[in-house]
Amino acid sequence: MTAFEATTTVTLSTGTEVEVLTRYERRWTTGFEIASVDEAGFQLRRHSDGEVLPTSFSANEIRPRR
Repeated sequence: MTAFEATTTVTLSTGTEVEVLTRYERRWTTGFEIASVDEAGFQLRRHSDGEVLPTSFSANEIRPRR
């Protein structure tokens, strides 16, 4: 039996709806979109009130909305 590594490339850009891995509960939650991307990571906008969150998120902490 041989092992293989599968990879998937996903492009995340401004306006993409994403799920966020919550830092406290470590579960995925919906209701966000990418507001901008810079060297620090992804800035997210919350759908409920349109506010941009005051912290950056890494690519490991977000995924496209399912």
